[in-house]
Amino acid sequence: MAHLAALVRLAHPLPTLLNALVAAALTTTAGGSASQAALAAITMLGVHTSIGAMNDLLDQAGDAGRAEKPLVGGNVSPREARVMVIVAATAGLAAASALSSTSLAIAAAGATLGYLYNAGIKRTPISFLPFALGVALIPAFSWSAAGAPLPTAIATLCLIALPGGSALALQNALADRELDKSVGANGAVVRLGHQRTILLLALLHGLTYLLLLVSAPTTASPALLVTGGLLLGVGVTLSTRVRRDLRQRGWEVSALALASCAIAIALSYD
Repeated sequence: MAHLAALVRLAHPLPTLLNALVAAALTTTAGGSASQAALAAITMLGVHTSIGAMNDLLDQAGDAGRAEKPLVGGNVSPREARVMVIVAATAGLAAASALSSTSLAIAAAGATLGYLYNAGIKRTPISFLPFALGVALIPAFSWSAAGAPLPTAIATLCLIALPGGSALALQNALADRELDKSVGANGAVVRLGHQRTILLLALLHGLTYLLLLVSAPTTASPALLVTGGLLLGVGVTLSTRVRRDLRQRGWEVSALALASCAIAIALSYD
């Protein structure tokens, strides 16, 4: 059981599951069948598991001393991690290909962004960009999974996701800022510093939420929009904490907040 739990941790389960659930929900909202929603979820599970495992595989040296990391703790071997990267990606892209060629192209683009981030972009000033673009692809992928044309309103939602995805990327990196700085990884957060990063991500989240509210039709669920706003406040607050685990929860709560708002808007076009 301990080995299985370590394999699950290698997949970065919380963000991976959230992406899968959001993709399935949006695919259903776009008019997709249960099988299409399931394939959309499998695509996200496979692609993001592959990205997560590759991230830990490449970061073994920098993660030294972090017992919670399965590879560093010795609970998972590098060979098992490499197998997970390949098998998960194959399963995810196979599921996307069963949906449509467009779905496969978008899924492959998302996987490529994640791999490029892992391979070195995360150590550059544009470290936030792959994350932001990946988040923006999710609505487009979901509509393609349903076999439906992308409405202008949902295309707008993809664009609004860019500042939100950038803020999530900053929050994610902020949790590891001290570690990244110690190993010489000069990504955007290390270059900006703690205080400027907090200010920038708060402004980006505020802008994203304002754009979501302005673009939301009158039929959008007020409960989901308000819940999203409250969760966003909690997420940003957690990102200001000293404890690393609380900062980690900060970006995850913020991701849930933006997902709530996106689903509220998408449902209003059903």
